[in-house]
Amino acid sequence: MPKKNWLKSFRLNIHAPGTGFALMILALTQVPVGIKNAAEVVCIGQTSNKIWKSEKNHSDANMLAVQRCNGRN
Repeated sequence: MPKKNWLKSFRLNIHAPGTGFALMILALTQVPVGIKNAAEVVCIGQTSNKIWKSEKNHSDANMLAVQRCNGRN
């Protein structure tokens, strides 16, 4: 099987810098959202565990943990 030189058919795209910039902006705007969501998941897990240890009820523990971590009570 002969090796094909992929650089021979390579063409520059004049829109590539704009596409790269747009993808960079999208990534940067999603990082804070991802950090916030990860912190909420950790908060819910820890709070749910603390509530479950005292009440021994999974459904109540999960509902209360979600409410507390989302800013209610």
